[in-house]
Amino acid sequence: MIPREILFVDIGNSRIKWARASERGLVDPCEDLHIESPATALQSMVEVQPNNIGRLVAVNVAGPVLRSLLTEAAMNNWGIAPEFVEPVRDGHGIRCGYSDPSQLGADRWVSLIAAYQLTKGAASVIDAGTTVTLDSVDAEGQHLGGLIMAGPQMVCAALHQGTDGIGKISGALRRPADISMLGTDTDKAVANGAMLSVASALDRAIAVLGTGAKEQPTVYITGGDARILSDWLETKTQYRANLVLEGLAFVAVEG
Repeated sequence: MIPREILFVDIGNSRIKWARASERGLVDPCEDLHIESPATALQSMVEVQPNNIGRLVAVNVAGPVLRSLLTEAAMNNWGIAPEFVEPVRDGHGIRCGYSDPSQLGADRWVSLIAAYQLTKGAASVIDAGTTVTLDSVDAEGQHLGGLIMAGPQMVCAALHQGTDGIGKISGALRRPADISMLGTDTDKAVANGAMLSVASALDRAIAVLGTGAKEQPTVYITGGDARILSDWLETKTQYRANLVLEGLAFVAVEG
């Protein structure tokens, strides 16, 4: 009999990520944008999966439509209902710092689980996507809380919408090769300002965490803009492309 496999799915604000697991880690991690057509993105995921999917463990922060579409796809293709992971008061070694755990994004919760399991100590997670979030857990597993801020692309879009054309940029928001942070045209001024504002806020927050903690946290960074943002940070980070999926794997093993 062919053993049943577990599929892990992370539905974010813009992307769907997925992978299966083996003893060596995640298998065939992939992603697709779902903004234009959620159904098409899910179909792309389904088409590359084997027939023996026995469990689907997921997080979804993109709303009820994506939740419904994923449920429909799982039932139609494998006859299973997705197991959606949600934050709880105490679970998988972490005590949630929110008075109402349901208000914490499921992706943030699961990435914290992964970070804590990987570090076995104090950890912080930066998730650089449509929004940029920072969450921290201390060495005893207490979630200290988090920050949510607009991502650089969102900052630029807001500037463009609220002014006479300022903020419409082209190209990647990459750090200048030299020490100069001052843009020599409007596009560069906006791009550098957006990146510097986000990176400086994160550096400041993590520095404050470090001074008040018994143990300096290991800082992980993930998300679609993680590599670009990490170039702007003074903070040393460890890049994990699929931290949420890794967290789902930990959750699935523990049950």
